[in-house]
Amino acid sequence: MSGIQDAILLTLQAKLQIVMIDALEEGDPTRAGVVKIGDLQGDPDPDQARISITLFVNDPDQELGGNQLGVSGSEWDDQIEETEIGGGIVWRRRFTVKARCLMVNSREDATTSRSIATQVKQRIEKTILSMNYGGVAVDNEFVCRGAFGDSVRSEMLFSGGPPDSYDYHIKIRFDVLTSEMIGVN
Repeated sequence: MSGIQDAILLTLQAKLQIVMIDALEEGDPTRAGVVKIGDLQGDPDPDQARISITLFVNDPDQELGGNQLGVSGSEWDDQIEETEIGGGIVWRRRFTVKARCLMVNSREDATTSRSIATQVKQRIEKTILSMNYGGVAVDNEFVCRGAFGDSVRSEMLFSGGPPDSYDYHIKIRFDVLTSEMIGVN
């Protein structure tokens, strides 16, 4: 493990694996096929993982001058903010969870597809907000505060083909605070 951000991603991946895959019945339509750090890059194939969840440091879609999703309004700032607080330094670490609900082969209708995607989005948001990062530390840096509701931003975009081939893209962005104790070896 190379740093606190990797430790946070691994902790979140383990929790989402439980919540989105392990705790759900095999036939549950909201059950994910994979929870992975980074892009899928074809592994597994969308036919095998019609619901996929990927985790990132910062926002992989963020570009200077706007983001690729074309969302209007203020940009999501990818800078790490540093603040000194009585014997330590606190950083705001930013993360993104992306999910895709590709319901092309399963042929759910519009209402069912939207319900599945909404349940996936809500389950991920609840997991992020209830995460306990106690004990997550690398060297002298540790998580001092998990995500608060005001730091969670999410969107769900619809795309699709024929009337029974729905595809939802979900993106949830959040931050946690980490602290490094100054003068501790």
